Amino acid sequence: MTHYFSFHSEYFDNNGDQGNLSVLKYFLAEQAVSFDEAGELSSADFVLIGDASRAAIREYGKELLDLAPALQARHDAGLPTLLVGSSYEFLASQVTWLDTPRLGSVVSEFRSVVTDEAGPVVGYRNSSIADIDFVRNGDFIATTLFGPLLAKNPNLLDQMLVACGGSPADWQPQMRNWVEAIRGSNSS
Repeated sequence: MTHYFSFHSEYFDNNGDQGNLSVLKYFLAEQAVSFDEAGELSSADFVLIGDASRAAIREYGKELLDLAPALQARHDAGLPTLLVGSSYEFLASQVTWLDTPRLGSVVSEFRSVVTDEAGPVVGYRNSSIADIDFVRNGDFIATTLFGPLLAKNPNLLDQMLVACGGSPADWQPQMRNWVEAIRGSNSS
């Protein structure tokens, strides 16, 4: 049995980040691997902290900072974690274990980021971070790219499925073609 933790999923889902859990649940269920919610971050195999509005960051920022030591332990161990958008920006400005990004003007665009581990990763960004769109340590990922990132990036999804106790996804051809069409239209 695999457990996940999502920080205030009702507020940290600005751009469909909770869809990352949906795609993991779908493919893990296809493999008969249960994927259930953990009550606390400390008992989770996978952690998602999604993008949120400025109001949500103001409201829950202290609580998010309280999770920083546990998130640092996950980062240091390379445990499956997805830290997305404004949550990544907020924590990177507050902790020493994430590189402090250089800030600039807010850029809103679809972007493809080349990664060593998963090849090109496609996603949408709306961020003032000017220089670090994708940070990875093992299976710990911090990124400015938000939304259902795993659904749009099959290689990345496969790596997270394995990290969560499953196997790479068995994609139906029409599903894979649809994802590739989305990736192609978003990366141009």
